[in-house]
Amino acid sequence: ITEPYVKTGHHLKLALDTDRWIVSYYDDNFPAAAPAFSESQTRVAAEMRVDSVFSVDAGTELNFSRKGLYLMQKDTNAIEGIAIRSEDDYPGYSVITSLPAPLIYITTRQEYEKLTSSPGNKKVFDQTILSIVNDTERARTLMRSYFRRVELANRYFTSYKEGWKTDRGMVYIIYGVPNEVYKSENREIWRYNTSQFQATFAFTRSSSVFDPDNMVLVRERKHENIWYEVIDLWRNARF
Repeated sequence: ITEPYVKTGHHLKLALDTDRWIVSYYDDNFPAAAPAFSESQTRVAAEMRVDSVFSVDAGTELNFSRKGLYLMQKDTNAIEGIAIRSEDDYPGYSVITSLPAPLIYITTRQEYEKLTSSPGNKKVFDQTILSIVNDTERARTLMRSYFRRVELANRYFTSYKEGWKTDRGMVYIIYGVPNEVYKSENREIWRYNTSQFQATFAFTRSSSVFDPDNMVLVRERKHENIWYEVIDLWRNARF
């Protein structure tokens, strides 16, 4: 396995150093990351409700038939395992039903509700996006730039949930590649110094069996002004 995600229907042959693996399946629809200025911190629960559990023998093929999170373990009491996300349209989104959810970061509540209440309705989707920028070409620029970052966030930061929903994925989508990154064992610092904005974000490790390397953003009220300034740049298709 070279990626933390597979396409639905993908088959994986378990040629591993044990006779049998226990597979736990989770059908949770994990929430998107909260804004950088939110006062709530989102950490990974040590345990989550399992939807189903089954076993597979080493050397046989495991079919990821459903979307969601799969955790493969030799022993369900162990603190180690292999976590894989199974998705239909991933990491880049090409189906219109996949597009509304990641737009939660740059849309108003009313716009987001309109998009998500009419899944697959291209007319409603196009009208809503066009209403944000009021120009067809700028609307195309917005969608092209934004979903390129969504795809890269999925490639870089997929965890127990989709990469765009993670804290680092959210910061990457909104602010882009940081100018400087400082890493230690349990902490990351991202610094931005551009012609449009300056900001510094800190992430701390929040490990679990689902993702030992999960990083959680230290949310601070001071990020509120710059958040809305950058969101305004997005909504004017200036990225």
